[in-house]
Amino acid sequence: MFSNLQRDLPLPVAAMLISLLLPPELSIELGGLRLSGYRIVLLIMFVPMLYALMLRPGIRMSYADWGMIFVSVWSLLALVVHEGLVEAIEKGGILIVEMFGSYLVARIYITRYQQLLAVAKLLTMMVAFVLIVSIPESLSGIHFLRGSGITIYPERLGLHRAYGPFDHPILHGVVCASVFSYVHTLVSADKKVALGRWTPALIVCAATFLSLSAGPFIALGTQIGLAFWDHLSKKLKNRWWIVLGTLCFCYIVIDLFSNRSPVALLISYLSFSGQTAYMRLHIFDYGSAEALRHPWLGIGYGDWLRPSWMPPSVDNFWLLTAMRYGMPASFGIIAVMVYMALRIGGMAATIPIRDAGRAWGFTLAGFALVGCTVHFWNATFVLFFFFLGSGNWIFSQKKMGCDSPRLRRAPRISAYRARSTLF
Repeated sequence: MFSNLQRDLPLPVAAMLISLLLPPELSIELGGLRLSGYRIVLLIMFVPMLYALMLRPGIRMSYADWGMIFVSVWSLLALVVHEGLVEAIEKGGILIVEMFGSYLVARIYITRYQQLLAVAKLLTMMVAFVLIVSIPESLSGIHFLRGSGITIYPERLGLHRAYGPFDHPILHGVVCASVFSYVHTLVSADKKVALGRWTPALIVCAATFLSLSAGPFIALGTQIGLAFWDHLSKKLKNRWWIVLGTLCFCYIVIDLFSNRSPVALLISYLSFSGQTAYMRLHIFDYGSAEALRHPWLGIGYGDWLRPSWMPPSVDNFWLLTAMRYGMPASFGIIAVMVYMALRIGGMAATIPIRDAGRAWGFTLAGFALVGCTVHFWNATFVLFFFFLGSGNWIFSQKKMGCDSPRLRRAPRISAYRARSTLF
């Protein structure tokens, strides 16, 4: 079904991705440090990967690499200031291993199209496994992988919210939804896949649905919408700039004529219930005020000012990153994403490499939007930075995509046409 997967899939990448499916209950406690499967894999590989990035011949560091180094160092500095050196080494060290380490796995080991295609095929099989586990969970309410010690949420649409092997139903949905563009653009287009063109994408949609969470639905819908627009506007010049301009126009109109800010309006519509939306709006208001009071180094893992009736959790990845490590950390991640998107969008490439760039861009667009209402942690946090790093190879090689005769024969697109098709 997935031919050449073993040949093209780098072993470190496979080890890290498969380890994301291990439930938190299988983690090992060592001196107060929780060692999950993916943490063990990243700890083993971190130093060799960092050495390869800095010193391996043929690897040229990009601004994206330096941006990730900046975010890692800045976050560690913030923790040193707020938590002290000993705590910062423990908490900041594992943060860097998860964040920069997962980025490096993709950065170092995915260097050509066939490897990315193999990764997409593995992700398809992983989501299929999650779907198989999630169906009986949703029907029975028995969580076979996580056990009975987890929070049981009220039913939605007559079904129980599935956890799968993840920490929360929302994270279950985010992980499954994030795979859609890679599956739809790369796996479904591969003629060697015997499942048919639409079956892999339907598997992802079904697994995402069983999370019964609005955030993952929005992430999935964003990718489907972008793919649909991509199909409709193939002959339209500057089509992605049209999308960006429309979004900016809508933001300005809402800001001028609505009694709520555009962000507040977005949060309210990205929630499954009115109560959840109400709480997230307050989290955004008080969290933003906290981030503005401590704009440079944040507050670390300390408590933040809020009414006594509000929970301590912050359901916003971008906001919580700014609150904990300062705005430079949050904006640094955004800057890396924007830089990579502009580099990928403005390059001349073969058609398969162009498809890889679109898969990367649509996936990160879904992550960027759902991050406004969900915080990424544990396996989802690792997967986000892995996807971020998986686009670096596209613009970092002089002869992109020339790893197989099929790609060498593929027609190349001029730089101007590439910008019009991608942006």
